[in-house]
Amino acid sequence: MTMDQRREDWRRLAQPPARVLLIDDDADIHPLVEAMLRPLHVQFASAHDGRGGMAQAIAMRPDLILLDQELPDGTGVALLPKLRLHPALADVPIIIITASEQREVLAACFEAGASDYIRKPFFGAELRARVQSLIERQRMLDDLGRAAHIDPLTGLPNRALLQWRLQHAIDRARRNVEESFSLMFIDFDRFKLINDSLGHAFGDMLLAELGQRLRDSLRVQDSLARDVSGTTVARLGGDEFIVILEGTRDAAAATVVADRLIEVIELPYHLDQHIVRSSASIGIVHSGGGYTEAADMLRDADIAMYEAKARGKGCHAVFTNDMREAVRYRMQLENALREAIGTDQMFLAYQPILSLEDRRLECVEVLLRWRHPELGSISPAQFIPIAEETRLILPLSDIVLRQACLQFLHWREHMPELAPRYISVNLSRVQLTDPQLAKRMMAILDEMGMPPECLQLEVTESQIMQQRSMASELLAEFKRHGVRLAMDDFGAGYSSLSCLQEYPFDTLKVDRTLTDNISRGRGFSALLHAVVSLAENLGLEIVAEGIERVDQLVLLQALGYTYGQGFLLGRPLTADALEEWARTGAGSGNTSGNGTNTREAA
Repeated sequence: MTMDQRREDWRRLAQPPARVLLIDDDADIHPLVEAMLRPLHVQFASAHDGRGGMAQAIAMRPDLILLDQELPDGTGVALLPKLRLHPALADVPIIIITASEQREVLAACFEAGASDYIRKPFFGAELRARVQSLIERQRMLDDLGRAAHIDPLTGLPNRALLQWRLQHAIDRARRNVEESFSLMFIDFDRFKLINDSLGHAFGDMLLAELGQRLRDSLRVQDSLARDVSGTTVARLGGDEFIVILEGTRDAAAATVVADRLIEVIELPYHLDQHIVRSSASIGIVHSGGGYTEAADMLRDADIAMYEAKARGKGCHAVFTNDMREAVRYRMQLENALREAIGTDQMFLAYQPILSLEDRRLECVEVLLRWRHPELGSISPAQFIPIAEETRLILPLSDIVLRQACLQFLHWREHMPELAPRYISVNLSRVQLTDPQLAKRMMAILDEMGMPPECLQLEVTESQIMQQRSMASELLAEFKRHGVRLAMDDFGAGYSSLSCLQEYPFDTLKVDRTLTDNISRGRGFSALLHAVVSLAENLGLEIVAEGIERVDQLVLLQALGYTYGQGFLLGRPLTADALEEWARTGAGSGNTSGNGTNTREAA
């Protein structure tokens, strides 16, 4: 025996025995066929008539059926269509056993769904060859079907098989309320960060471990059978997993399981030498919502998952119709935003940043505003995240920079004594991922004739931490061109002191949360004093944001803060309103009207 033959024998022995069912009215042939098939290591069963054979086939779910043409209660040709109509038997290969030599009989057998035939009397070698050929063919087809429906990384059902199972679950639940179920949409909260920082190989290891944890926690159904019920865990794609949780009367029952899964997912992952921790956000929807299509149920579970992320991640949310309406409104905003870019719906407002010593206008922060003709004024908190997600923020930011530069140059020409020293523009997290950002922005400055030192770019700590290497290169390039840099919202995010030394900042903008609490006790005052001392030692200008009360202003002045920004000092204004404000307020040194005699632009 050759080595290849040995490997083939080992492979066959490693597989579970094929189940073979013989349906034949001749009792003497049953032990004979069993003996002939014994070398193939099959699991053998038999029946003596069509009725018993049908019942045995449904209970046994054989891998192959040997069916006699002549039966006491009919013919094999008549029984064949009945076998093919049953979902569990539709693809089972069937060999017809016949003594007939008539072509019409054989043609009828194949037309009814037979896979092969064998004439009586037959020999053991011939029977084994036909049976083995069909079993091997069926196993190959099963393997191909498994490859087409199983995610190779996790071994879980893939999107195609999931949708098939989900549709079957929906159909069963519509026929019988006792078959109700819940659907859970699971998204790993920090997968992109882990995948980008450790590499795709570790990302794959993490997904495989996550799939195994879900499988172990839920005792999932792995069968590829056509009529399957029971809990299913599937990988939808990326770091998104789906659970079809059978037997839940309502969504509340699924939340208990979701809580357990969140605990399991949050346990540390040991990936070679790395220990990784994260959480998951889970969206839940119940079949009692009147669903008829798998796609609709997946959509609503996805909506609920994003609601869980919005609530802070590491939690679950049950779908409600209000969530769907919110998504529809968001889609409406997205479409409206695409149409608004480049029109007068989008305009700029400018919020003053003043010297706390003499109220001189030092700088203005450029703020984008949107006034829709039908929807009215739309908050930046609503449309900026949409612009970032769709990457519309990139062309939008270019427009903002051009308009802001044009306005700044206008001020320098028409009110040189009162014009701000520079303008400050915010960078978005999406811009920090654009390797062409610096080149494109410097081209705009050159096109507009804007001195680079008159532009300040604001970036938050959290943005830097999310795009650390890219941010380092971009900020360094901007600094080489003379552009000013500011760390925005200092004290609200990571508050990494090393970040101040690692990146070439000119200005430190203290977050309004610290300003809000300045009068609550000595602890906050001491913290603000420490921040201003740090800025002075590092040679940074410092701006206190969110100044809205006189007591805040007085304390900040006493602590040595040089610049301030907030509604008390000046609200965001249109360009024309800012000119008027500068001439009648800050420009003349009169500050009595700063909090009241300004017009809100947004």
